[in-house]
Amino acid sequence: MAEIHKKITTCPNGHPYDPSRYESCPYCSSGSFIPSLDPFGGMPGHATPTEDGFSATTDPTSFSQNVPSDGPTAFGPTTFPAQHRLSNRMHDTMSVDPHTPAGAPSPVVGWLVAINGPCRGNDYRLRVGYNYIGRVSGDICIHGDATISAERDSSVTYVPQTKGFYIAHELGKNPLLLNGKPVIREAELKNYDRITIGSTNLIFIGLSGEHFDWSEG
Repeated sequence: MAEIHKKITTCPNGHPYDPSRYESCPYCSSGSFIPSLDPFGGMPGHATPTEDGFSATTDPTSFSQNVPSDGPTAFGPTTFPAQHRLSNRMHDTMSVDPHTPAGAPSPVVGWLVAINGPCRGNDYRLRVGYNYIGRVSGDICIHGDATISAERDSSVTYVPQTKGFYIAHELGKNPLLLNGKPVIREAELKNYDRITIGSTNLIFIGLSGEHFDWSEG
């Protein structure tokens, strides 16, 4: 091995080669790429001299250096944006309804009906617990209104223990209005209340409440 080391020289571009076999650097002549660092340093991706020439040695872990940390790789789990993880957790969590058997779908407890805007005439079902409203994702999606935040603009909640409906401002950039007045935190809803989210007006209609509850049906 010592004899091989003595034969090795390095061209001006840092390529190692055997001058007894080549008059000039074969890599520069052919245009091939070879790492220009010390070939005997043991670093990944460098050429190592052998009796028959050179052989490339590569550390498998070096491939992960060129893979983005937020993409799928063979060396670790995929990392998703925080907002995406939040959406998944919201959908994976079941609403607490003491009158609905475990695993059964939660029954409808009310509706929101759009009376203007891009979704005029559409109705949106409300269920037990939190009903998050957004333009792109959520329990209620109001598509086409750019003034509504993509996710968790606001929410409507039904609490079966008190048989009450409540509306709350969440992450929306624009004010949430109830009967023309801003909702700073939350407010109780009554039948036929008018809600303004972005530039969309909706009417609230409650099914469950003082006069009806699914536990009675």
